[in-house]
Amino acid sequence: MGVTLRGRDATRAVADGSCRLVRIGDVSQDGTWLNADFARIEPADRIRDEQFLRPGDVLFPNRGTRTTAIAFRLEVPRVIAGAQFFVLCPKAARALPEYLAWFLRTEEAARHFEGRRKGTYVQIIERRDLEELELPLPPLDVQRKIVEVAALAVEERALGERVAALRARLVEGELAGVARHGHTDLHGRTWTNKDSL
Repeated sequence: MGVTLRGRDATRAVADGSCRLVRIGDVSQDGTWLNADFARIEPADRIRDEQFLRPGDVLFPNRGTRTTAIAFRLEVPRVIAGAQFFVLCPKAARALPEYLAWFLRTEEAARHFEGRRKGTYVQIIERRDLEELELPLPPLDVQRKIVEVAALAVEERALGERVAALRARLVEGELAGVARHGHTDLHGRTWTNKDSL
C-alpha cells in the first residue's frame, strides 16, 4: 500500500514541503504522466526510507473506476504515493515493471476488476482483488517487445489526436474566413457575406 497520510491537511501542498506526492490525477489512462511536477507536502508523520518510490516501482490506483498503472522511472527524490495506490515491486528476473504496468492497463485486467470493485460513493479495489489477477509471464525479451509496441501505439494515438485537433483548427479558420470575408470554400464555391442562407 502507499503511505497513509494522517491529518486534515496532510496532502495540502506547501511550497517548501520535504516530500512530493503522486496523485491519481497525475497518471493518464494510457500510463503516462499527465503531471510529473508532483505537489510538495509536509507529512505529519515521519516517512521511512522504504516508503519513498524507487525506480521500477509500479503504481496502480485502488480507488475510482479507471484501470491504469505506470512504472515509476523518474529521477525525482523523496516521492511518495498515497494510500490510494498499490505500489508493486516486481522481481527483475521475472517481470519488467513496464510490462506489469502495461498488463494492468489491458482490457483483460479491466474486466477482472470491474466486477470486484466495492463501494458506492468511492469504488475501491482490495489487495486480494489484485492478488487474484493472473499475470502471464512470457520471457523477458518478449515482455520488452510488448512494451515497445505498446509505447508506439500510445505515441501513434497521441499523434493522431494532435493531427485531428490541428485539422479541426484549420477547418474552423477556413469557416471563420468564409463568415467574415467570403472566399472559395473546400468545394470550390465562392461565398460572400452578402450571400443568403
